[in-house]
Amino acid sequence: MKSSIFLKSKKGNNYIYDQKLKRVQVCHPLLHYLIELNRKTIDISDWFINLKDESMIEIENCGQFSKKDVEYYYKKYLLLKENGYFTEIDQEKRLSSKLTAEIVKKLLANGKQVLFEVTEKCQMRCHYCGFGKFYHFYDKREGRNIDIGYAKNLLNYLMELWNSPLNTSHYKNIYITFYGGEPLLNFSFIKEIVNYVKQLKVLHNRFTFSMTTNGLLVEKYMDFLFENDFELLISMDGNEKNNAYRVFKNGKPTYNIIIRNIKSLQKKYPEYFFKRVNFIAVLQNRNSVSDILNFYKSHFRKIPLISELNTIGIEGSQKESFWKTYSNMKESLYQSEDYSLIEKDMFLNAPKIQNVSRFITYQSDFSFNNYKDLIYNDLEQERMPTGTCLPFSRKIFITVKGKILPCEKVGHQYTLGNVNDKKVELNFDEIAEKYNVYFNNVRKQCNVCRNAEACVQCIFNLNIEDNNLVCNGFMSENDSSRYLSSIINYIEEKPKMYQKILKEAFFE
Repeated sequence: MKSSIFLKSKKGNNYIYDQKLKRVQVCHPLLHYLIELNRKTIDISDWFINLKDESMIEIENCGQFSKKDVEYYYKKYLLLKENGYFTEIDQEKRLSSKLTAEIVKKLLANGKQVLFEVTEKCQMRCHYCGFGKFYHFYDKREGRNIDIGYAKNLLNYLMELWNSPLNTSHYKNIYITFYGGEPLLNFSFIKEIVNYVKQLKVLHNRFTFSMTTNGLLVEKYMDFLFENDFELLISMDGNEKNNAYRVFKNGKPTYNIIIRNIKSLQKKYPEYFFKRVNFIAVLQNRNSVSDILNFYKSHFRKIPLISELNTIGIEGSQKESFWKTYSNMKESLYQSEDYSLIEKDMFLNAPKIQNVSRFITYQSDFSFNNYKDLIYNDLEQERMPTGTCLPFSRKIFITVKGKILPCEKVGHQYTLGNVNDKKVELNFDEIAEKYNVYFNNVRKQCNVCRNAEACVQCIFNLNIEDNNLVCNGFMSENDSSRYLSSIINYIEEKPKMYQKILKEAFFE
């Protein structure tokens, strides 16, 4: 594979860094070799039987292996084959499902989160802000606050759906989330909506309030946040040096003020802080995964969420500056001296464990979401291509201007509807048709992709209106062989982590 570099490990495995896909995998070359022979429809059983005891198998870039070595991985290959891992399915039929207006409406009635963009205002001017100089896919920021009428009208509209037969979930929790800008700059809106939600007559659901904040006003409003049991996500990139991109509009640092506010909250409400407050850090060229984890563990005994910069929608003139600022999660992890400890701390936020968890969930027979999965073979059910969230299945996002989007990470050009203080405009037929067009544009690649079952690619991170788009998550047969080998190798080397994943991991 021309885009790959083989990095020898001490254990005889290979670390493969794919330059094109920016990922590192670990696989054993023998297992990969046997899977590739199977892909080429070579009768491996005859090939193995004809091997002589003194035979040495030469594998390109990996060295020679004895028949004893081959036998061990041959048995592993047989185990995979007996469990159906090389069985071909009709992927074109499997990925032929289409959305309808009825499905979209039911998804909205069973949604999990209502997300309000409370304000465009912010005290800070972060170097890499998603609404800053690097990006062009958002509406022009004009310092607006959201209209309270928009929010109440939408909640009334949703209440009818929540109380209708379309809502099939009983006592499910729905998050009411406040987003910005800095949401606490429009505190009056937050306070009024919290009170309004509490008096809604919703029959089958309960509500949790949550917020993402830069932390600058946390001390001022911490009594309210505590009294209403807010789940709080505070943005900060680590220590003072790591946090250097998060500055006031005049360029002065924000670190000391944010730390003071956080410690004040921790001191006054320690139990609340322990249970309901978490952090999110942006990985960039002035910090590392190791820096971030060490900071939060030592200061707050917390394991934060860590996110990469969004690589979609970059302004052409800013690309050079962006890529100087950008840092890749996997590269940062694998460069850490204490990788195993970091992986243990991060658990499901660690890329490798995410891969293994998804493999177990979607590509093995060891995971069941409900009783129906025990009765019916999921492979017989049609589904949508890609790993894109179906519209409103996870959240509904409302911008300051009243645009309705499926997610705050989606470009504002992909509006699904609008809300104002008089009506909610959602055409479920149009939404279904829009998504079906998007899926059709990528379906050809999905039909031959070897990772379609566990795909995490969001179509909104592709040029979805291009009939010739190229999917970033596409996996060829060769990629798939390495991927499968790397998963099996990880499970074999880390049985305790495998058991932990089985007990604790859950992917929807």
